Amino acid sequence: MKRIATIGLMSVVVLLLARCTFLQTPEEADRDAIRDMIAGDTVWFNGSTTVDSTGGGSYIDGDTVFIWWRGKQTHSQPDVHIEVTGDSAWVEWSRKNFGELYTMAKPPDTTWQLWTKKLVETAVVRAVFTRQGGGATEPSGNRGWKLSHVSLARGQSDSSNAVRIDSLRIQSSSNEEILIEDPLNTYFSTSNLVGFDPGEVVTLTLYTNSEETEAYLHTFVLHWPFYVRLKFNALGGGVYRGVWPAQAIPFPRFAIFDLLDRGTIRTPIGAYDFSGWLFPYYIREP
Repeated sequence: MKRIATIGLMSVVVLLLARCTFLQTPEEADRDAIRDMIAGDTVWFNGSTTVDSTGGGSYIDGDTVFIWWRGKQTHSQPDVHIEVTGDSAWVEWSRKNFGELYTMAKPPDTTWQLWTKKLVETAVVRAVFTRQGGGATEPSGNRGWKLSHVSLARGQSDSSNAVRIDSLRIQSSSNEEILIEDPLNTYFSTSNLVGFDPGEVVTLTLYTNSEETEAYLHTFVLHWPFYVRLKFNALGGGVYRGVWPAQAIPFPRFAIFDLLDRGTIRTPIGAYDFSGWLFPYYIREP
């Protein structure tokens, strides 16, 4: 009888321990709720990456014609770090992008040549969530969490990362001048993003660490091929300037600034060397 009682007591202990293993702390439940919201997001964490990462540019350098573009990319599973402190949560989201960079070159007195380079990038964005609802009793299942602020996103090639954007200056008639030097620690409220009027002329200046680079703005236009890259003018000393007429359709998204080592797209040798910033903004209602 005593043996049976001992076995019964041990069984209860095992069941209690198993139950404790599967019970979540409130902080763990909060992290899971935020993680689910990020996985379902189509704007700030995973929006349009297939098309936004393609597109390219073309230009003539002396007697040689260059046409370059990125192929469609595949991605690793996102790595999401969430730190919950009271009613605020700090998030860092990152992911690897894999693909190929293609350059069609037509040097003088030769046929067209196709150069292909492997592309591996790491993209990172940070965000802040705040609790604005009823916690565990919130009917939506998100425990009251809402995306509050988002940083610029940053992309960097893994194979080589010699090129770097040091700062970005944004000038337009409807906003005060904006200077950004630390993209991942510069946050914007998702309810009050920097806005531009439809078609507003925006002057963009990129300050970089090298003159042996080329800079592009990736944007959306209302005609084929829709996603295009506009080349910045080189002012010397690693400074690039471009003028961008803002889109006509009101919506929030990122403007993508590409910086590429010149040899990446002008020679068949050498590694893919890229740095990029993604700036969150929206187009105002007309």
